[in-house]
Amino acid sequence: MSEFKEGIKVGIAECYLTDECTEPFRSEMSSIAIVCSEPSDEEELVYIQYESGLIDIVPQDILTII
Repeated sequence: MSEFKEGIKVGIAECYLTDECTEPFRSEMSSIAIVCSEPSDEEELVYIQYESGLIDIVPQDILTII
């Protein structure tokens, strides 16, 4: 069972925030987000919402529960 429950705050790893693939969205990204979907296992991607309202789908290993 995943520890990432819908509605909890998570921190985003700096390596993801500064990755060249995320560069077009960097101005809307933040180091804190809210989990929008509860993954069914430890491998499933997680929907998150940044403080700006931007929705992203990310791997669980870049998230830290706050």
